[in-house]
Amino acid sequence: MIAIATSLAMSLAVLGFSPPGEAQAQAPAPAPNWTPLFNGRDLTGWYTFLQKHGKNQDPDHVITIEDGAIHLYKDAPEASNVVMGYIATEKEYGNYHFRFQYRWGTKKFEPRYKLKRDAGLYYHILGKDQVWPRALQYQVEQTNVGDLIALYGMQLDTTIDPKTRSEKMPTFQPGEQGGAPYLLGGEGIAYLRHLAGDYERDGWNTSEIIARGDTTTHILNGQVVSKGTGIRLVDPEKKGPPQPVTRGRIALEIEAAEIYFRNVEIRLLDEVPGASR
Repeated sequence: MIAIATSLAMSLAVLGFSPPGEAQAQAPAPAPNWTPLFNGRDLTGWYTFLQKHGKNQDPDHVITIEDGAIHLYKDAPEASNVVMGYIATEKEYGNYHFRFQYRWGTKKFEPRYKLKRDAGLYYHILGKDQVWPRALQYQVEQTNVGDLIALYGMQLDTTIDPKTRSEKMPTFQPGEQGGAPYLLGGEGIAYLRHLAGDYERDGWNTSEIIARGDTTTHILNGQVVSKGTGIRLVDPEKKGPPQPVTRGRIALEIEAAEIYFRNVEIRLLDEVPGASR
């Protein structure tokens, strides 16, 4: 654990980052080199995609903006049947450090009423909009926040706890701490559980993704919880060589649980002094 913390501190020091404390209801002014992607007032720069309704159609009022935050399912009755989808950036992004804060509401809905509260952050989205898209995902599910998911042809290399290799969802473990090489994804949906430990807090949590080139790092409340390298797209239909993936759209997931998102920010590593080292 000490080694992980030390490694994280060194990495974030290079980026000039220190984990934020609890923010106020209104988003504070961003730190140098950070750019807000959500302005706290409307969805300028974003579009919505919902089941049954498609792009930029929300007749059920799934999405509400209040007090500088995105509030999902505010008016939906508990246990009612709801649509799912995401809120995505209009632009593609690559080589960046992305962060956002979330906290859970109290309500859950069908078709996931009896399951854990769930949401997430899609990134490197490629191709058409669909539920769910071809992308990588930072999982935001109670007790599983920070899991790394590869969807529909996305593939990468990582390291896992050797004791979990036979499990459907192996657990990330750094190579320097005995983690064994593991190939994640390539078809369907593949899951990598976050580093063993409970890093989620009550109230607001800070989640981060460092997408540098074809690598990714997931961070929850200042703790590195997953990593991957050599991100690529394997397309069985074309039967060609894997294609490196270094950029794509980013999306906040909407998945049948009341949740709030705020302080959605990005900084491009090409613009951060020293970040390319």
